[in-house]
Amino acid sequence: MASAERGSGLQTIFSFFLGLMVTAFVGVGVYTFHAPNKEPQRQMQELSRREQAIRNSKSSNDLTAEDRAQIQQLTDQRNQIADATQVGFEGWARSTSIILITLATLAMVVSLVRPEQLPVISNGLLMGGLFTMVYGVGWIVAAGASITRFVVMALAFVITLALGYLRFVRRRAV
Repeated sequence: MASAERGSGLQTIFSFFLGLMVTAFVGVGVYTFHAPNKEPQRQMQELSRREQAIRNSKSSNDLTAEDRAQIQQLTDQRNQIADATQVGFEGWARSTSIILITLATLAMVVSLVRPEQLPVISNGLLMGGLFTMVYGVGWIVAAGASITRFVVMALAFVITLALGYLRFVRRRAV
């Protein structure tokens, strides 16, 4: 009896760990093949270096009107890049969220295949799908307020309810 209980505990731990690994695998995969744009960050660094070079060339009291105008122009360019970066980030976060929720749904659907024969793997895939769903919902929240955010959240909610029903309620009825 103690061996069966220990085996059950190890199965639960393995299922949980498999769920975390599925989430990590999906997250790294999405970030690898759908990475955010790094170019604005490089542009910001270059503008900051140019500004710092102007500031370091003279003491702050010795800066000419032309130097101050250049510094202001660099600051304006940085602000424009920051605004464009924010808009780009919101679009990237939205698409990343949709990709994550799609892959989470796929993992949860796969977990419904032969759950009686492969209960540990099935439970791990289900947990991985749920964790990935939470991860995807987190990205849509970071994407800012929009109708798309509500639609994605509603879709995640409906998918979770439907797959939970298929996995737990329908199976007991049969």
